[in-house]
Amino acid sequence: MAMVLDAFVGRCIETLAASIGNKLAVVIEVKDELENLRRRLERISYVLKDAERRRMQDSAISNWLNELKDVMYDADDIIDLCRAEGGTLLDDQPPAPQTPPPVCCRFPLVSCFAGVKLRHEIGNRIRSLNKRLDAMSRDELMQKLEQSSPDVVLNRGVNLRQTDPLLEQDIVGNEINDATENLVDFLTRRNDINCCLCAITGMGGIGKTTLAQKIFNDPKTQDIFQVRAWVCVTQKFSEIELLKQIIRETRVNYREDMTKAELQPMLRDAVRGKSLFLVLDDVWQADVWVDLLRNPILQSGVANGRILVTTRYENIAHQIGSARIHRVKLLPDDSGWELLCKKAFVSGGEEDMENLKDVGFDIVSRCKGLPLAIKTVGSLLATKQRGRREWEKVARSDAWSMSELPEQLRGALYLSYEDLPSHLKQCFLYCSLFPEDYVLRKESLVRLWCAEGFVRSQGDSAMEDVAEEYWKELQRRSLLQPLPNSLVESPCVMHDLLRSLAQFLSRDECFYGDADAIKSTPTSKLRRLSVREEGERVAIPESVIQKKCLRTLMVLKTPPVVEDKLLARLPRLRVLLLNGRGIQSIPDSIGNLTHLRYLDLRETDVSSLPESIERLRNLLTLNVMDCRYLRSLPRGVTRLLNLRRLGLFNSAVRNVPKGIGRLQHLNDISGFIVGDEEDDRSGGCDLEELNSLRELRKLSIFNLERVSNGASVLFHKNHLTRLALLCTPYSCRLGGTLYTEEEIRRIGKVFDELRPPPCLEEELWIDGFFGRRFPSWMMSSLGTSFPRLTRLFLNRCELCQKLPPLGRLPELKYLDIGAASALVRIGHEFLGDETSKAASTVVFPKLKIFRIEDMPNWETWNLGGSGDDEDDDGGQEHYGLPRLEDLVVRNCPKLSALPIGTNGVHKVRTFPALSRLTIHDCSALEYMENLDALEYLKLVDESMEHLPPWLPGLIQGRRSRFKMDVFCNLRLLKRYLDDGPDWPIVREIPIANIYSDTVNGRASLHHVKETSYYRTTNI
Repeated sequence: MAMVLDAFVGRCIETLAASIGNKLAVVIEVKDELENLRRRLERISYVLKDAERRRMQDSAISNWLNELKDVMYDADDIIDLCRAEGGTLLDDQPPAPQTPPPVCCRFPLVSCFAGVKLRHEIGNRIRSLNKRLDAMSRDELMQKLEQSSPDVVLNRGVNLRQTDPLLEQDIVGNEINDATENLVDFLTRRNDINCCLCAITGMGGIGKTTLAQKIFNDPKTQDIFQVRAWVCVTQKFSEIELLKQIIRETRVNYREDMTKAELQPMLRDAVRGKSLFLVLDDVWQADVWVDLLRNPILQSGVANGRILVTTRYENIAHQIGSARIHRVKLLPDDSGWELLCKKAFVSGGEEDMENLKDVGFDIVSRCKGLPLAIKTVGSLLATKQRGRREWEKVARSDAWSMSELPEQLRGALYLSYEDLPSHLKQCFLYCSLFPEDYVLRKESLVRLWCAEGFVRSQGDSAMEDVAEEYWKELQRRSLLQPLPNSLVESPCVMHDLLRSLAQFLSRDECFYGDADAIKSTPTSKLRRLSVREEGERVAIPESVIQKKCLRTLMVLKTPPVVEDKLLARLPRLRVLLLNGRGIQSIPDSIGNLTHLRYLDLRETDVSSLPESIERLRNLLTLNVMDCRYLRSLPRGVTRLLNLRRLGLFNSAVRNVPKGIGRLQHLNDISGFIVGDEEDDRSGGCDLEELNSLRELRKLSIFNLERVSNGASVLFHKNHLTRLALLCTPYSCRLGGTLYTEEEIRRIGKVFDELRPPPCLEEELWIDGFFGRRFPSWMMSSLGTSFPRLTRLFLNRCELCQKLPPLGRLPELKYLDIGAASALVRIGHEFLGDETSKAASTVVFPKLKIFRIEDMPNWETWNLGGSGDDEDDDGGQEHYGLPRLEDLVVRNCPKLSALPIGTNGVHKVRTFPALSRLTIHDCSALEYMENLDALEYLKLVDESMEHLPPWLPGLIQGRRSRFKMDVFCNLRLLKRYLDDGPDWPIVREIPIANIYSDTVNGRASLHHVKETSYYRTTNI
């Protein structure tokens, strides 16, 4: 099921239509055959939705779909061949002279003979495909399938699933209690908003309904609201029944024959002027609120309306306008064990619980924190004898493998998959090729989806932009789970159960594991293979090679040799990923992979790429990042006219070949190396090559010290979202020589001219800049110049003594400043000059993470104004970093205080939301305040002789969840022991962990105030 036929056929129809409409089909004289193929595919496409729905229950339909799948893969290959070889013939066509000579052919003689043979071969293959499709269309089975538009939307019916507000008894752990408390406080808080929405999101079976039940049954929500209603919406809800259900809770009568148009005004009148708490459980579509309920409720003028929605899809939470979104987390093992016991030991048995605890935790860990899975297995254990043998049988059962998952366990997960649009199903299943707990990075995965042809065109949008929306949608549906605090690259992981589901559904075409295990795997035609090899060479079973069906090959832990004949025998490859230092060379036969679109050689030890790479006309991505021995690219790279991404970052490549500007589809160059005079003679290129690349979305430029002028090559790149500008810092220059005054003046001029466009929204990175002031475009009107910028890195700008007004960036969420050795103070300039004129100002309004490191001369940090003019106008109030959650201050030995609370006549409110603080090697820090929301403090200083003077005041009155980790020397750690002089301070900390690395290992002290827990190790 790896190929989702509905999506694949639709994409082929689109490609055929485009090919028929351009010169390629005419050149190779197959236009009529391609048109016939398009019509046949279109006819079959109308029954695919019904066939896909019925394939699991009907083996005949499954076989028919498998046959169609083979036809479609062949069709995809022949379309590819038409485009590639037709393009070659067009390239060979000479420019037309003003007076054409009397010749019988438009092409050179050799091309003419080759073209005749090629056209004959392609024509025969297309005619063969059409005959196969005709036979399938005549099959009686197809005549019985229901026709529907590929984009049909299921009609609404009655509810298939019901939930109720009664509180479930199997509730465990403190997590749900904390979430209930926080959400109840939010929903019952009085404010000026008459109607407010809150959403609970998470994957199916994770406990959204259970949390909503606790909130609905909380005494506060029962007391405050006059009208309380619980409605289970589901995928196929009835609008009329839903309206009636809410109206019933208001004690208003209605007629059974009333229509939607009659019921909506009745609902409006029924809740008019009242306080309302409405739970919409299991929402699958935003229109239940947007189109059905919003107007009557808002028009009623409810005095205090609170709507709580549970949904699997975070995008729905955003679409309905949720003021708060709570994402339900998976259960930790201890809570999972408690839940397992509730189901397995229904009639008690504390002694058995203790005896079976180790096996039980093993079973719980296999459930991966999913409450639905734990409850199902617990119910199974309740039917067994309470003995180790029976429990260990369950733990070792083959039923844990993806092909034998119990039906109850698969249900909720499979439903989440089945609800996906067909194009997202393909993308989800593709994730089965990666190892467990593999960190999936958006940048790589969207390029892989593009290479496989999973991405459908949408107007003028680039395919990568469309694929990024696919990524976001899988995130919203909780099928990909974002890593916490991952604002920088938005990596995700796939829960193991979801990965098992993807492997189960794609098992006939996709395989991940050891290559030897393929031999025992019943795959008829393996299309995608991901292996971890540890032998002497890449070994793929002969049975796989002989069928010549493989489209994706990922070797994630590579041996030293990739044999030349191996790639030559895999002619249909579209994706080739070889990662690992063992790979030292790439065979010349790679140039014969006509269909190849994705070539990833990251972190290999290849020293050169074969010249034959220029023949990869379909190549979209070439990634050689972190290839430490690769010093140059073949000049033929400039002939890869379809190339969209070139990854060179952190490789040893010295220059980019001249002519790279001809690659008009390039939208990502990670590591454009500016050539110097020597490189210019050897074929390197300068910054001017970027002028013609209008589609660039992501760009990093290295060796900018070689540029004589910026020439405004960036400002008109209207799609640019991520930019890195890098110079070679002092420490990396040959001999460590300092830059001359002329070089310093010139780099300042170059950066002034390299003004990025306002569309820059993801990231700006400046590294190694050695001008004396930041570029002019950073020093004024920064907020209006970059209104959407979310991440900013300023690293090794060693001569700058003044920071830009970064506080004015309205969307900035992540800020990293490092190694600015000339910076002594941070003051009002950090906020912007206009700050001093505003009566009330919010600086860094959305900043969440701030890292500031390696600042050897930084002494003061003042957000309250210049502090130099005692006669400033009074009454000004600044709100500093109102959303900052995580602050890291590292290796700043002269810094004496975090931002001062008051300065002259200015009032500053800083860090109201700061929950995590890391102070690392800041020995002079003596002052800290305004950290009321702090929940975690990490303090690192091996040279520290005593606790900081600000610590006792900081920890005073902290809540029980406050935690502090200290890393210090052993002598200081001993002062914290229960018989040491600093113990009175430590015992007031709710949770304290103190560590010291010694020759005998790590010594530690652990203390929990609430339970009086106390433990030491290696002291």
